[in-house]
Amino acid sequence: MRFNNDLLPGALLSFEEIAQRYAEKYPDEKELTARGLLSPSTSNRSMVIRAIFANEESNSPLDELLFVANDNERKNYLRRLEHYLQQQLPFLYLRRGEAERRDNLWRIMGESRVYAMLDPASAAAQNLFTSRGYTLSIMRYEGEEAYWQLYDAQAHACFPQSRRIQFIVVLQSPLLKVPAAVMPGTQVGRRVKARLWQRASQTAFAEAVRARYGACVITGTPLTAHPLTPWVEACHIDMRENEEGFLADNNVDNGLFLRSDLQRLFNNKLLSIHADSGEVSIASADATENKLSEFYQQISGKPCQLWHLVPATTRERLRRLR
Repeated sequence: MRFNNDLLPGALLSFEEIAQRYAEKYPDEKELTARGLLSPSTSNRSMVIRAIFANEESNSPLDELLFVANDNERKNYLRRLEHYLQQQLPFLYLRRGEAERRDNLWRIMGESRVYAMLDPASAAAQNLFTSRGYTLSIMRYEGEEAYWQLYDAQAHACFPQSRRIQFIVVLQSPLLKVPAAVMPGTQVGRRVKARLWQRASQTAFAEAVRARYGACVITGTPLTAHPLTPWVEACHIDMRENEEGFLADNNVDNGLFLRSDLQRLFNNKLLSIHADSGEVSIASADATENKLSEFYQQISGKPCQLWHLVPATTRERLRRLR
């Protein structure tokens, strides 16, 4: 792919000008979009990348680096960028700092390629930042998620606030020196891919279970955002994990849609559902407590309200729990 002189490296253009000139040069391609880091912003089937639009505020003063934080199955950033790294395919790279943002302009970085992809916690990433006089540090954890801050040589924070970083992309571009202190072709490791794809599969699992039932299988309580109404969420029947320590079976047939309190009981094996009749059985959490609360008495021993929606494949998974 070759770009015409109207998109020469170093030029400052508005997005409208860039999109128009790109369309004139490539009339058979779809139009550029600037809704996300990559254009197209979502592409879970195609590997295409037409352009990358990077803002300094979210990607630091280091022009050759992209900090990817919100990849998911719809965006498909990891797979697309990895494909372009392996095939060394070109794309249009555009970037802007505070001055360009105020003027609503983008700087054309030119026909660029992915040089390497890094795990932020890897030694390779730390060596890269050290070679440029920067430090990437973990500031805090929220659950298993690390939140990072990038500091320059004067110890000034480069991000407005600490942030998640799924992976880092090193770019090679006409306006930039050949990246140093990192091996060309480096790819993110198994840990990064497993975490990212597990999150994506969990999201897809939850959406599929919600679409199948739409309400609590046991009580018929609908999903609602009202704060005073019990929350309903997807849960797994078979909780076994794979070698990476993630839930192995994210098929919709391995899921039930349950009220949050009933989900906790189910996960703690204090609530069971008979695989043939759909009858609910609730055990007391305290061996000395003989009586269940009135609400649980009402549902214990009775069939699930939405049992007719539970397919045979899901009932078979319930049967295996016995």
